[in-house]
Amino acid sequence: MKLILLPTLLFLMISCSQTAAPNQEKHTQAKVCKTVVPNSTVSLGVKGMVCQMGCGGSIRKALKATCAVERVEVNYLDSLEEQTIKVHYDRQKIAPKQMLQILSQINDQQFSVRTIGKAQALR
Repeated sequence: MKLILLPTLLFLMISCSQTAAPNQEKHTQAKVCKTVVPNSTVSLGVKGMVCQMGCGGSIRKALKATCAVERVEVNYLDSLEEQTIKVHYDRQKIAPKQMLQILSQINDQQFSVRTIGKAQALR
């Protein structure tokens, strides 16, 4: 009886501890941002996009995670090598150069990004 009880208890303890860790890890990754009030826009040229939904979603998610970007407009045309996105952001919290660094690192460095023109102040 002791031979069966000990391995069973050990198995239960190990399995419970392994299932709890991923849930805790996901919980700590969530980032809550306050409302962003954009005061600038910048247009970026992005090479390496293969679709509007997946790639555009990855770009939006990465930029909004900075808590400095309010909106990202993706203009995707399948026939173009370089797509255009327009970012509405708070220039006190992030600079276009930082956005370029962030986007060039996501999706296993899938995207090549450059600024198009200069950032423009809103209002």
